[in-house]
Amino acid sequence: MYKILIVEDVEAVADLQVLKLIRAGVAVETRRVETPQDFTRQLELYVPDVILCSVSVPRFSGLTALAMAQSLCPDTPFIFVFKSSDEEADVETFTRGARDHVFKTSPSNLPWTFGRAIKQAEERKTADGQGLAIARMTRMYADHVRELDQLRHQHLVFRKLSRYLKAGVTAAEVYAAVECFGPQLFQRTNGKLYLVHPPGKHLEVVASWGDRSPSEQAFTVQDCWALRQTQAHWVGDPRTELLCGHVTSDSKSVPPYLCVPIFAQGETLGLLHLRLLKEESTSPENADSIESCLNLATAVAEETGLALANLRVRDTLHEQSIRDPLTGLYNRRFLEEFLLRELARADRKKHALSIITLDIDHFKRINDSLGHGAGDIVLRRVGLLLQGYVRESDIACRVGGEEFSLLLPEASMQIAAQRAENIRGGVHELTLKYDGHSLGAVTISLGVAAFPEHGTTPDALIRAADQALYDAKSRGRDRVASA
Repeated sequence: MYKILIVEDVEAVADLQVLKLIRAGVAVETRRVETPQDFTRQLELYVPDVILCSVSVPRFSGLTALAMAQSLCPDTPFIFVFKSSDEEADVETFTRGARDHVFKTSPSNLPWTFGRAIKQAEERKTADGQGLAIARMTRMYADHVRELDQLRHQHLVFRKLSRYLKAGVTAAEVYAAVECFGPQLFQRTNGKLYLVHPPGKHLEVVASWGDRSPSEQAFTVQDCWALRQTQAHWVGDPRTELLCGHVTSDSKSVPPYLCVPIFAQGETLGLLHLRLLKEESTSPENADSIESCLNLATAVAEETGLALANLRVRDTLHEQSIRDPLTGLYNRRFLEEFLLRELARADRKKHALSIITLDIDHFKRINDSLGHGAGDIVLRRVGLLLQGYVRESDIACRVGGEEFSLLLPEASMQIAAQRAENIRGGVHELTLKYDGHSLGAVTISLGVAAFPEHGTTPDALIRAADQALYDAKSRGRDRVASA
């Protein structure tokens, strides 16, 4: 059934128009108006499918009715009904330049014109629907292309970050890589990378981007839901969801945020914390982007944790390669590498550098009479004593079975000789027991050499100190000899 709004002041004329349509098999529902005010009201309330307008209405001209219809309901078919050639001429004037859904007809041709108007209206509606569908598909395609482009960009940046994390040789380089690529991966966010420090298991910021304001005070693992649950913790609405203890309790000022724990080899290493800049980013229609952000943050946390764990393993292996496992002192390999660097620095800055070589007297006798367990105790205690006699810039090494060396940068021959004498006296005071028995007095012999007087290369300087050590032994042991 079609709803028709008729502009006509004579009711009988309007009834005649309706009768012609009914006889043509058109099911209609009609309303009639005579004034612009009624016309406007019925357009809003009735929402007609077609408007029939008589050309001559005393209080409402056809031109006025057409103008109002095109303004208020421009897509509704508008049919002028004329009764004479003069009225037809007036219609020509009204419709000149009008849209294609404005028609003119005589009462006798009304059913045919009405059918044509309805058909065109339905065709337009179908076309408009197709146009809307095409526009919607176009928007969806554009959004899909944009998402794919964003994913491609994130993938490329993530690969770059991964390469730099794998190539990093220090923790500082890992932090710098995260700080560099973090804002490229997580746009419109403020980010922080926290690291767990063993004393008290507290976390401190080691990298950040976005907001450069002072960070929160150090907090513990128990202050973060993500670390306690060992899984990511997402807060979309701070007013209704549980906040971490390290986030301010004022929910009105807290933006949506994400905490992703960083683990490696079963150990908690740190936390990746992201804060969104816009709350609208958490709306339901952006659930996919939130999920994508969570997956990306998890991947970054895993790569960062792996990089930090690898550095720890690398550092541990390097430390093991340069440390003596029995005494904890550096070994001969490290002494030679460190001495080479320090000699170059001493030569460049014209500083002094000294080396002390010492040997435990009659050590073979201790091993042969009391066993290697007793010998190990002597070595450990002498190594511990040497650590107490070195400055932060000095190094103490075990370079052989019972032989040790001390490297003293920026120390003159006189200072080194005095240090050697102090060490000899310290060993004299050691009271050592093994298996309940006293090991008796332990003595050492020491040789001292200095750069550049006794050598300008590592081999030459070590040979000079060794020769001084042999001199001390040949002169009766338990003494200091200078090169």
